Amino acid sequence: MLTGALTRRGWVMVALAAGVALLRRVRAARRFSSSALREVWVRGTETMLDVPGAGTVSLAVAATPEESAASFFPGGPPRALAAAFALTAFDPPGASRTRRANEMANGVLWRAHLSALPFTACWRGFGVDVGEGWREDGFVLAFPDAAAARAAVVRAAAAADQGAIYEYAVRGGALYRRTLGVGLDMDEETPMRAVDHGALSASAPDLVDLPWAGPRAFPPA
Repeated sequence: MLTGALTRRGWVMVALAAGVALLRRVRAARRFSSSALREVWVRGTETMLDVPGAGTVSLAVAATPEESAASFFPGGPPRALAAAFALTAFDPPGASRTRRANEMANGVLWRAHLSALPFTACWRGFGVDVGEGWREDGFVLAFPDAAAARAAVVRAAAAADQGAIYEYAVRGGALYRRTLGVGLDMDEETPMRAVDHGALSASAPDLVDLPWAGPRAFPPA
C-alpha cells in the first residue's frame, strides 16, 4: 500500500509539473504576442553608442512627428539613421537566457549573418526599460538603401529566432521607427524623440552603464 501510494503521489507530481510547464508556455505565448511586445517596446528606451556624426543617442517614443522634430532641433536627426536597422540575438520570444549566453548569441549573429552585409556604417545599441529592469544589447547597421537591405536584415533576425527588427527613417525633420515583425505579425511606424542620455544613465546606472554584450571585434576597425 505504501509503495502504491508513493507511486500515485509520483504520478500526481508528474501531472502537476506538466501542468505548470504548460501554464508557463501559455503565459509566454500571451506575453510575447504582437500586442504584448508592442507594449514592452513602447515603454522602453533605445540607446545607440558612437553613432557617426552624433555620438551617443537615446530615443523614446514621441507622441507626434512634431515632438520628434523638435527634440532634434536645430540639427535634425542623425543622418546615419536615414536608412538604418537595429536587431539583436538577445532572448528570443519565450526564452530567458543569461547575459553571457546572450552575448555569445550576438557574436554568432554578427559573424554568421551580419558581418558580410553591405552596410555603410555600424554601431552598438541597446534597448532598456528602467522600470521593469530589462536590457537587450544589439547592433545598428546603416545602408545606402533601406528597401534593398530589408530582406537580408530580416533573414538575419530570423536566424536568431527574433520576433521583430527596427527600421529607421528620417522625414520632414522627424525620426521614425518601423517595428517590422520577423516571427510575429507586426508592421507599424512610430515617431521617436531624443532624450537626455545622462538622465537615463543616472536613473539606473547599474543597468544603463553595463558593458555592451556583443563581440569584441564589433564594430570592425
